[in-house]
Amino acid sequence: MSEVRSLLPIAELMEKERIDVIVHALQEAWTSTMGQPPADLDTDLEVSRRFFDPVAQGQRLRRELNAIPPHADALFDPGEPFTLAFGPRKWVVTPEGRCALDLLAQNLKEGRSRRVTDQQLALYDRRLAHLYQRWGRHRLRSVIDLLAGATKPLQIPAAGVVIALLVNGSLSEARAMRRASEGNERPLLDRAFFAPVEAFAKAIAPPSRRNETANRLISGWILYEARRRLGEGFVVVNSRTGGDGKVWIEAGSVDEVVDSVARDLARGHRPQVTEEKFSDAFDALVRELRDQQPILAGFGLAHERPRTTLRLKRQFLDRLAHHLGDDS
Repeated sequence: MSEVRSLLPIAELMEKERIDVIVHALQEAWTSTMGQPPADLDTDLEVSRRFFDPVAQGQRLRRELNAIPPHADALFDPGEPFTLAFGPRKWVVTPEGRCALDLLAQNLKEGRSRRVTDQQLALYDRRLAHLYQRWGRHRLRSVIDLLAGATKPLQIPAAGVVIALLVNGSLSEARAMRRASEGNERPLLDRAFFAPVEAFAKAIAPPSRRNETANRLISGWILYEARRRLGEGFVVVNSRTGGDGKVWIEAGSVDEVVDSVARDLARGHRPQVTEEKFSDAFDALVRELRDQQPILAGFGLAHERPRTTLRLKRQFLDRLAHHLGDDS
């Protein structure tokens, strides 16, 4: 049996100057890439999931990595396994690197010997092993929960939001639906987008009362309900100073998103949703979206294509029939 080495290949004895350089390098790189200085180790390890989640969407990773500015020329790169480089003067701190920063910074802060012991390394090895075990099983556990009916299904208005984005062709950041943060545009866009959503929900389950606060692109709960259920395939970008937010569905996730919505409609709302009722609701959404197209087009947000819409409807009906059959 080969020797099992620590996940943190830190020399047993290091010069203080060398430790200072590594600690500074990891602190600066973390702050630059994560947008905040290092904090509690457990919290930061969860933050690092942003880049190291095994099921992270490739398109989101590319977008976020491209947004990271190069590090200063004078900043030292400790290299793998503490950092992972992805371009000239660009690298991110790995979970191993964040653990190494914690270990070395604590030794310096507490005035300990510069000798790193096997006992210290073992504590971080166990922490990393549990972290990667949990991340590695997350996708499988989510599927198991779905099969067992343990995950709360999408509510019908949230399903309508997803379908409206798909029909409108909001499948990339360039074609995203805008989340106007202020001004006269905000109520116009909210109305133009949520009118089709309301038409869909009303056709399936007429509401006893209308919740105005839910029908907001900037603050309504419906967007976050959809993101909770669909994960990274449903992208919500919050507004920033001087700019609006955005929401779209990743093009590479369309098949998975359609299947998830169809499954939830079949599983969570069986007394209300049938193939015929879904077909009528889908058509109502499309009619209302086309009525709103002049407003959306005025903001450059109308991207619906009739042939694509027809294919999308057939795909939804196929997946809905499949899941209704599974539950019969």
